[in-house]
Amino acid sequence: MDRRQFLQGLAAGAGAAWLAPRFSSIAGADALPRVAGVLAALPHGRGTDVTMFRGNPAHTFYGTGPLRDQLQIIWTFQMGNFTSPISGKVWSGTGWTGTAVAVDDWLYVGSQDSFFYALDRSTGKLRWKYKADAMFKGSCAYFAGRVFTGCVDDEIRCFHAKTGQVLWSYNTGTDCDSSPTIYKGRVYIAGESGFVHCFRADTGALIWRTFVDGREGPGGSNGAETTPAIWEDRVYVANFSGDLFCLRADTGAVLWKARTGDDTDASCAVADGLVFAASEERSPYLFAFDARSGVEKWRFGGSFARGFWATPAPAGGRVYIGAENGRMYCLDGRTGKVIWEYAAEQSIWSSPAVVDNRVIFGSYDSHVHMVAADTGKAITKIQLHGRVLSSPCVVGGRIYIGTAEGMFYCLG
Repeated sequence: MDRRQFLQGLAAGAGAAWLAPRFSSIAGADALPRVAGVLAALPHGRGTDVTMFRGNPAHTFYGTGPLRDQLQIIWTFQMGNFTSPISGKVWSGTGWTGTAVAVDDWLYVGSQDSFFYALDRSTGKLRWKYKADAMFKGSCAYFAGRVFTGCVDDEIRCFHAKTGQVLWSYNTGTDCDSSPTIYKGRVYIAGESGFVHCFRADTGALIWRTFVDGREGPGGSNGAETTPAIWEDRVYVANFSGDLFCLRADTGAVLWKARTGDDTDASCAVADGLVFAASEERSPYLFAFDARSGVEKWRFGGSFARGFWATPAPAGGRVYIGAENGRMYCLDGRTGKVIWEYAAEQSIWSSPAVVDNRVIFGSYDSHVHMVAADTGKAITKIQLHGRVLSSPCVVGGRIYIGTAEGMFYCLG
């Protein structure tokens, strides 16, 4: 049974209903100062910090070095377990979309054990944690002293970054596996409801929401699970039905729509005027579309049994992406032609980071791999405890990454 069938089976067993979204502002939400109705100028972290999935709204900032040619474990943090009340399945660790965020000496990461964690970045010591009713599967985002994240319990939450206090929340009515993107002081996030949402970061007030479909029944891998990519005031979100939408960032109006052909859970990335989107088994391609018009420029793949689950990483005129077949590919960004490929032992769902002429990613083979970005030559790899599905957060030469078996690591 593949992931799509498994999740749809859970949904059917739950008898879930499509609920109306709701918003709640928690007492104490005014704990952070405002100026003229927006958040005051609080420290947003250093320029080398990684404050959201892939570091910027276009998903093209991968972190900072220097990276050495060998990796060792600096510290570990043990996460817990969560047993699904529907299936009895035990979930733990960071999920496929659960990438950490690093700001100053803080590290923020959600876990499939239903806790959201704030850790000391140097030592891995717990600073605070928050218990939800279901799994935190996606990545979070940091802005102006606040941390934003979605959850499988349908809620989008805004935490006070230093205390973990919930400042506001919004119920989407269905699983929120998407991760938030911060752009011009606003929070953009999609979800299995089939809507893309835009909120004020300070109050949580909904500015707009746009239906992008992809909803084929209640629950279980539906709607839009991707993290919105944003470039030149355009928002790019793909859905379960195989459509890529381009929306206006200010109003949510649809500018264009293109076809990927199947469930596109991997997030888009935008570089050099192109938006890159990777699809799954019924249309197993990495696509390059003109970011302004939506015209397809090229596609790569077609022969991979289950396609792509990792977000592409454009860098230096090239595009790096891992595939279900266990290979990491480096492509020419203009043509989609293969420059090199590297074989891991098992599937690659981890979205790669490109730092210091190195490509860093995890694999189902329980390793974190590091290969040369220019040649694809293996540099090193390190085995961790459990499958490495989530993506690395790389800051100052240290790599922060979790496994699906409950361990979170700092590598250096």
